[in-house]
Amino acid sequence: MRIAQVVADGRPGGGTVMVLSLVEHLVARGAEVCLATDAGSYAADRGRALGAAVAELPFFSLGRASRRLAAALDGFRPGVVHAHGSRAGFHLVPWSRRRPSVATHYTVHGYHFQHRSLPRLLAGRWAERRTGRRLRSVIHVCDHDCKLAQSWRLIPPAAACRVIYNGVDVDALPAAAPAGPPRAVFIGRLVPQKDPELAAAIARRLAAAGVPVTLVGGGAGEPRVRRRLAAEIAAGRVAMTGEVDRERALAELAGAAVLVLPSRWEGLPVVVLEALAVGVPVVAAAVGGVPEALAGGAAGVLLAERDPERFAAEVQALLADGDRRRRLVAAGRALAAERFRLADCLERYADLYCRGDGGRR
Repeated sequence: MRIAQVVADGRPGGGTVMVLSLVEHLVARGAEVCLATDAGSYAADRGRALGAAVAELPFFSLGRASRRLAAALDGFRPGVVHAHGSRAGFHLVPWSRRRPSVATHYTVHGYHFQHRSLPRLLAGRWAERRTGRRLRSVIHVCDHDCKLAQSWRLIPPAAACRVIYNGVDVDALPAAAPAGPPRAVFIGRLVPQKDPELAAAIARRLAAAGVPVTLVGGGAGEPRVRRRLAAEIAAGRVAMTGEVDRERALAELAGAAVLVLPSRWEGLPVVVLEALAVGVPVVAAAVGGVPEALAGGAAGVLLAERDPERFAAEVQALLADGDRRRRLVAAGRALAAERFRLADCLERYADLYCRGDGGRR
């Protein structure tokens, strides 16, 4: 079987991690795999190392991306094409219309358009509807996004709502091993989705209370956050790593006492699943699929308020209550092992590719 995986943003992150896990799984099963991704990216290098053919494309050039993707797919001649994320799905549509016999799938890793200004919201909704109605099947990583797709009519009215949770390989992740004073960690790109301004405000309050904080990740918001936290960084109470590779991010997670996730929106964030598997309790905004990842609060702390004082207070309370922390860790590990197994996620995708109807709704 010849399968193409398409992910526009090849930087380290949850979506990229899932795509690369899928590439590795398919190659191991004997499939011929082509990975189409951003030129010069982490995903391109890693995909090549995993044994996939790699097409490096200018995904952030609207005028060329669709044409270059079509040329790459025509050269590879896949039987299945799977796009991950809105940009990849959007650029796949023109090619799929010319190749209706090829099974085309689209995984939504969170709907971003709903949090934009009105013109961008309307454009984003149009783009998602165009993609969701013209590719053969749409997969969501959480029930929240599936319901959102139905309410915004992003998929055909009669379409079945298919959800495949992201997954983690519990055995391949490091065990939590915090050293020194209990430390809070934020892991994610410093972009509007992750609300770096709120992350910085939380970090300042925790640092003032004697809780050291590490912010792991780069992005457009990094210089602004560094300026806001200059005094705390100089005093050694807050550390910022900038963009790091996956191994360093996992090491930072394993060395922390609590993960803080103040995102404005999410799909099903892989970093939360990794924290469950590693054994690090989570304090997170109750957005997107995060409540599903934390079993409605049974495996972590969920906050509806976007209040830095409340976030900081919940982190401090959790650090002060060892019994509660142990209960959350135990619940989280069980959840990761039962509901979010990477092997189950990958097999569901492989089964989708092998179905005779190509996964048609």
